Amino acid sequence: MRKKIGIIIAFVMLIGAVAGLCFAQPKRYAVFAGYNPDGTIHPYVITYLKGLNEVADGVVYVADSTLKPAEEEKLKNLTIHYENIRHEEYDWGSYKRGFNWLKDNGYLEKADEIIFANDSCYAPLTSFKPMFKAMAKRKDLDFWGDLQNTRFNPHVQSYFMVFKKNVFSARQFQHFINAVRHQVDSSLYITAYEVKLTPYLENFGFKWDSYMPYQELSYLADSEKNSYPLTLVKKYGHQFIKRRIFTSSLLIYEDTDKLLRYVYELNPERYFDIASEIPEWFIPDDLKEKKNAR
Repeated sequence: MRKKIGIIIAFVMLIGAVAGLCFAQPKRYAVFAGYNPDGTIHPYVITYLKGLNEVADGVVYVADSTLKPAEEEKLKNLTIHYENIRHEEYDWGSYKRGFNWLKDNGYLEKADEIIFANDSCYAPLTSFKPMFKAMAKRKDLDFWGDLQNTRFNPHVQSYFMVFKKNVFSARQFQHFINAVRHQVDSSLYITAYEVKLTPYLENFGFKWDSYMPYQELSYLADSEKNSYPLTLVKKYGHQFIKRRIFTSSLLIYEDTDKLLRYVYELNPERYFDIASEIPEWFIPDDLKEKKNAR
């Protein structure tokens, strides 16, 4: 009898081990592109790095700027490597440097996926885990992003992209990344790299999509769906809010007061990250009191 019980227990443990292997999180590394003109790391960046660490086995932080020595201490427990030197190639230059560091130090050999993310968004509003869980079911995809855009041509937006091993190990991908060079105008990084990467990879047979259901969002007229942040966050569980919403450089079609109130209800800590750096006039009076009382 004991022998039979032992066999049953061993069988159950074997099934559990196999199931664990089948549903284990892929080995994943992130390259985070930062820019700190004042030499500091803002609270929302720390939040973002913590969020990445929940879904990645390590984060490489590369800034296209320098940091004050004391600020570097903030990165030590959140990254496996960090660089901060002005290279003048914007986010794409940081992606290139972070990718090559992972490659040169043997991390790509054991990686199943890599993430390219930058500091242009407040994220995650709650957690990246549901997004990665949902996209793990898309076995047909070779790479994906948070959101896509159809301006110029359909493409994954470069503020958050995920590539599987068959993509980042391909010589075509590595050629594209290592061809990144300084551009005379910041808009050229969009037309030369962001817009071109998706069709370039698609031409070699790689399949892609976005987490946000772009076709389903066709009722939102502008091709830049980040111009509708409240709808994306409230209706579709979007984890990103573009920082440019609180400037004059991104046209927005929704009420920022309602957006901030919803973020506060959703996650007060994330609201405080945002409120700590946006212009005061964006913050509704009732939320100013909460910010000041903190």
